[in-house]
Amino acid sequence: MKRILYSLALGLGAAAASPFIAARLARPPKRQATLARLGLGPLAQPPALKPGGIWLHALSVGESVSALPLVRGLRERFPQKPIAFSCGTGQGLATAREKLADQVDATFIRPLELPWAMRPVLQALHPGLAILVEGDLWPGWQWALAEQGVPRLLVNGRVSPRTLRGYRRLGPLARELFRGFDLVLVQTATDRERLLDVGVDPGKVKVGGNLKFDSAPAALDEARRRALAEELGLAGRTVLVAGSTHAGEEEPCLDAYVQLKERVPGLALLIAPREVERGGAVARLAQERGLSVARLSQGPAPAGSQVVVLDLLGKLASAYALGAASFVGGSLVSVGGHNLLEPAAQGVPVVFGSITHNFLEMARDLEEAGGGLRINSGVELAAVWGELLAHPEKAKVMGQAARNFVDAHHGAVERAVAAAALLLEGGHA
Repeated sequence: MKRILYSLALGLGAAAASPFIAARLARPPKRQATLARLGLGPLAQPPALKPGGIWLHALSVGESVSALPLVRGLRERFPQKPIAFSCGTGQGLATAREKLADQVDATFIRPLELPWAMRPVLQALHPGLAILVEGDLWPGWQWALAEQGVPRLLVNGRVSPRTLRGYRRLGPLARELFRGFDLVLVQTATDRERLLDVGVDPGKVKVGGNLKFDSAPAALDEARRRALAEELGLAGRTVLVAGSTHAGEEEPCLDAYVQLKERVPGLALLIAPREVERGGAVARLAQERGLSVARLSQGPAPAGSQVVVLDLLGKLASAYALGAASFVGGSLVSVGGHNLLEPAAQGVPVVFGSITHNFLEMARDLEEAGGGLRINSGVELAAVWGELLAHPEKAKVMGQAARNFVDAHHGAVERAVAAAALLLEGGHA
């Protein structure tokens, strides 16, 4: 009965969303990914693999990046088993195909909960283990995997305050979402307590740590840093880096730069919008302030550009290494913050806003370790950036503290691989 009721609700939801789906299908950049989510087109159908392999699913770019070291760890542990990697977005798929080409046997977009879409995927993969990275939980997929007797592992689980409120509203359905997992590895003790609060079996929930610590890139050496600065048109410049910004955050970053550029000759602002499609909008904001601006999607930045818009995928994590200081977006607007570890891994001072529920404990711990500073407004951003530019030794100490913080928190991948091994071998994780 619960499956019938769920199918009816899903059908009604699909009907209500049809205008949105039609709009996405009308946009060529979104068309193939949207068709794939409907179970149509080549991106939705993986090739047939030898039975008994591992299927990982990550919703989008952030989750895919988190999963990279896990995939490599699984490949090292199980060199003979096929590994399939699916995403829920076109950008996530592009990231997986770029970063994991030599590590996985199939990449595809996982369709939504549509009856005609689930069966072909499972018939092609015949997985021996399904691993979900962070989220994108759907009961239909749980039921379909259960029918085939596939053990399931959730890794890097995170429960924000907003997600917790949603689970409480769902009531029994929230517990149903997690009941099918053999093991749930969450990032922090807070995440575990929140899942127990909604009734998830405590025997299935363990703290595994955050994969993002293990996915943090190695710090660029001086030669690679100089080469990247040349590539981005920022050689010999003092640079402020604002990464993963959203609408409402670019303005305070640009205003802070306008205040500071007269104090530091040659100062540049490298700004990377979270959605690269917004590069043009960000460039216009800079032009409205009388600033010279270059978009890297249009080619190398001309020498002396005051603002450089990094509207390319896959460059930000390394580009933080160019910064005298950084700002990580999603934290001055109600998004909840983005990955603080990328600038920290490069030994760069990390500045972030007060809205960090996506990385609650990480933000707190980074601040306590001396590698991060929390601000509440654009006025405070200008003051903090100005202080770090005026006192480079203070910035250096803060950057080293950030790097030390990253180095001290590795190990989530090792725990996740060990759990996967037990499940594949028929044991109990």
